Amino acid sequence: MIRKYVGIKELTPAIVNEFIKKIIVHAPDKVDGKRVQKVDIVFNFVGEINFLSATQPKRQGA
Repeated sequence: MIRKYVGIKELTPAIVNEFIKKIIVHAPDKVDGKRVQKVDIVFNFVGEINFLSATQPKRQGA
């Protein structure tokens, strides 16, 4: 399936629907006075990928 989309120029809803198995939206929380909400995306053939673990900025004093 992935070979079918090599070199695509535009990401369409049909393509996204083929690659994403499910989206899980968690209840919102307040962290440091800001509203945060976790969203998990589970991909077909790959599983769940945690994108923010490597890119989240560290809080000062932590």
